[in-house]
Amino acid sequence: MIDLFFFDLPVYTAFVFGGAAMGLSVAFWYLRQRARRAVTPEMFLDGALIVCAAGWVGARAYHVALNWAYYAARPDEIAQIGLGGLALRGAFIAGLLTLAIYARARDLRLGKLLDASALGLAAGQAIGWIGALARGANYGVVSDSALALELPDIYGLLAPRFPLQHFEIGLFVSLFVGLIVLAMQRPRAGTLFLVYVFVAAAANFVLGFQRGDETTYVGAWRVDQIVDLIFGALALGALIFVSLRAERNDDAKIGTTS
Repeated sequence: MIDLFFFDLPVYTAFVFGGAAMGLSVAFWYLRQRARRAVTPEMFLDGALIVCAAGWVGARAYHVALNWAYYAARPDEIAQIGLGGLALRGAFIAGLLTLAIYARARDLRLGKLLDASALGLAAGQAIGWIGALARGANYGVVSDSALALELPDIYGLLAPRFPLQHFEIGLFVSLFVGLIVLAMQRPRAGTLFLVYVFVAAAANFVLGFQRGDETTYVGAWRVDQIVDLIFGALALGALIFVSLRAERNDDAKIGTTS
């Protein structure tokens, strides 16, 4: 707990809020640097509040859906977010749909907004996973491998575990740095977002086999892994489509000038 004089703030929650603040700051910085149409602080905050609110609802809905057997017997707890239970993938889906609607309503380029979101998400998740490590949340499986470390689970029970949180922190720090390098090359709008989704989804699909926290399974796979597989496939398909279309456009320009 962090003592804030008037109330105590859980360390994990503090890191999640800190990650969200960092992510929003990075996204705003990118838009100010790269967007052709100036994005005012007021416009950015309006969009951020709407998207974050939708993401919050989506995160709760996703969690409730995965644990419907529990909540069907306790419907009064569905809206009690304070009891815990938010899922990042639900927030991502709801936030993405809301961002697309907001961009259309405000006549903004969705591709640039998505690229800014990718940078913000990578930075924010790196910080959020530090909080998970401090709390013992989203812990790894008990393991006897050479990589195993003495780590607690969410209940504080120490055991030699696969250092999942460490890998996730490294993943998103590396992804953030890689996206910055890619952004310097000024790729087509939307490319940063597609790369983020593909890399994050592919890595989390693989790391999902090393997660020890409870969740819903379909066969040997976590539902989260199935969602990651779908996200990754869609992102890869979109990247290939965009690349092929760009090549055709370049060939057409060469044919016109020759």
